[in-house]
Amino acid sequence: MCVPLPVRNRILGAITLASSESGRRFGPEDLAFAQDLAARASVAIENARLYREAREAVRARDEFLSIASHELKTPLTTLQLQIQGLARRLKSSPEDPVFQGLASRVATSERQVERLTALINNLLDISRITAGRLDLDLEPLDLSAVAREAAARFRDDLARAGCTLEIRADGACHGEWDRLRLEQVVMNLLSNAAKYGAGRPIEIEVDGSETTARFSIRDHGIGIPAEHQARIFERFERAVSDRHYGGLGLGLWIVRQIVDAFGGTIAVESKAGEGSTFTVLLPRAAQKRRMNGA
Repeated sequence: MCVPLPVRNRILGAITLASSESGRRFGPEDLAFAQDLAARASVAIENARLYREAREAVRARDEFLSIASHELKTPLTTLQLQIQGLARRLKSSPEDPVFQGLASRVATSERQVERLTALINNLLDISRITAGRLDLDLEPLDLSAVAREAAARFRDDLARAGCTLEIRADGACHGEWDRLRLEQVVMNLLSNAAKYGAGRPIEIEVDGSETTARFSIRDHGIGIPAEHQARIFERFERAVSDRHYGGLGLGLWIVRQIVDAFGGTIAVESKAGEGSTFTVLLPRAAQKRRMNGA
């Protein structure tokens, strides 16, 4: 008895059944059983094929992101150095007629280069996290000080967004973390708050217990509907239309990967139209381990 393996209007192959008993004939029940077995086998084979293709596509995508990010990084760094050099000349010769009228254009160029640099760094982080190549370099840090330093660097962006910032931190909040990655968590959350809460105040609060540090950032912007809150920490996911808000949908995913690597947690509380509060809990003695966002 030979039964085809059908899937999506095509035939993958066939199952052949034979009996070793002399004179035995297959009946309708045997045929029905064989057809059911063939259908299940077809689904399993097709699923395996689709899974393999999906894995290959993800691997190709991650490889492309890594290569493209590195290729973009080199000319962008050169451009950034040129613009920074021009900005220094403008500051040293403000009365030079050759440079008059260029200050605002140079400042705009600097902001756009910084934005491109941040986007490329996010793409690089995707490839590193997915490949498990992003190690943590732990050192004693004060979370309150890191939050204040990050906020100071973000002052111009907050001014352009029309946001005031209040930091509430009762003294130092010490722990062992990776400075670069901890700053990245604060900056990404602060950028997120300024983007979706433009024109409204932002509050940062730092405190904690004997074993855990807590960092929270609250905005008073558009908020996140309950049905979207679970997926905003996924890669390339967004809770709003990209027509109105830029970005790649990577910031919160990267934040979650870093927080997970520290052994901590991140949660969001939000209502549509009432703003959002992101809360990060970090163990003061983080375990050094690799990130893996696969």
